[in-house]
Amino acid sequence: MGTGKGQKRVGLTCKCGMSYTLHTIHDLRSHCINESCRATLNMSTDQLWKYQESIIALMGVLGLGRDYQRELGQARRVSKQLASPYTINIFEIP
Repeated sequence: MGTGKGQKRVGLTCKCGMSYTLHTIHDLRSHCINESCRATLNMSTDQLWKYQESIIALMGVLGLGRDYQRELGQARRVSKQLASPYTINIFEIP
């Protein structure tokens, strides 16, 4: 790489303030990592697939080093539509 920039990753921040970085879609948890928070992804299977698809698309664009603003907007719209307890952000990892 040699540009001095870190890699960008998708991060989720729960409504209680806990945040974590997704390295793969398998890192997506159905419950907040803060045990006392009790926030969950209360979605049907189809809704969960739609949510995961939007995050996968965002992760794919980041992995290719492309402009991610459109995919980030789409993932945030899906998250809001499906009442996810998580806010989707982009983090740079050194």
